[in-house]
Amino acid sequence: MRSMRRKTPTTRRRTRRRSGRIERLGLARLRLQRGGSRRSLFIASGALTAVAAVLSAIYWANHADLQTRMATALRNTLADISIGAGLSVGEVYVAGRKEARREQLLGALAVKVGDPILFFDPAAARKRLLGIGWVADARVERRLPNTVIVTLKERTPIAIWQRDNRFTLVDRTGNVIGREGLDRYRHLKIIIGKDAPKHAANLFSMLRQEPSLIGRVTHAIRIGGRRWDLRLGDAINIRLPAKDAEAAWRKLTALEKEFGLLGRDINTVDLRIPGQMSVRVNRKPERPKLTGNQT
Repeated sequence: MRSMRRKTPTTRRRTRRRSGRIERLGLARLRLQRGGSRRSLFIASGALTAVAAVLSAIYWANHADLQTRMATALRNTLADISIGAGLSVGEVYVAGRKEARREQLLGALAVKVGDPILFFDPAAARKRLLGIGWVADARVERRLPNTVIVTLKERTPIAIWQRDNRFTLVDRTGNVIGREGLDRYRHLKIIIGKDAPKHAANLFSMLRQEPSLIGRVTHAIRIGGRRWDLRLGDAINIRLPAKDAEAAWRKLTALEKEFGLLGRDINTVDLRIPGQMSVRVNRKPERPKLTGNQT
């Protein structure tokens, strides 16, 4: 039968270290927080002395001209000393994560429970985090004696970029996020063209000025790095001019509201020439001619 004795703070700390496995501390399922974590940390004077000694030794080991085996042995010794002083990774907190996978973050942080926290490099971890497509920015903090805190700023996808029959999410700055999450963002418009991601935000800003039509746009094709063609559903192509595309878009909206232009049997509206518009209608199939032996 298990003992029911009351745990003292010291006993609780020992228990947490003993049971500090991946499941308990969330290093496979990172402990998430919506806001920042503010924990008051108390380090006894003896631990402070150990911290200073270990930091000095690490600095000396990194700058001294030592042979590899000796340097490795010294590093291992310093790691053991710091762990013995209670300076080991026990918890990782992450704020701001919505899309980035936990496994990706773990791989970038390259940290596990029990690692000497003084050997954890926040700058290197941040650099690896920035290599994750969803991560626009990151702040990594090492808080003694045992906590790593990560604050993420994730990218927001605005379009799906089609290139070489591959589809990837992109954000408003033109950065490629990647393929992960495509199933959740199928409602986004598809953009096509080598430089389409860099210009997509400006295009969508213009299209949103006429909300009655933007919902019908499914594709935007960047032509020659100068202008856009829009596709409405699977039926109509809109050719915008390289200059003053906004005026052409407003003109098209006005014609649609007044005459229902886009509800007619057409396949192309060409607005590339200022002050002009040409419309191409769908050809109706010709009726077969009757010959003498047909009734």
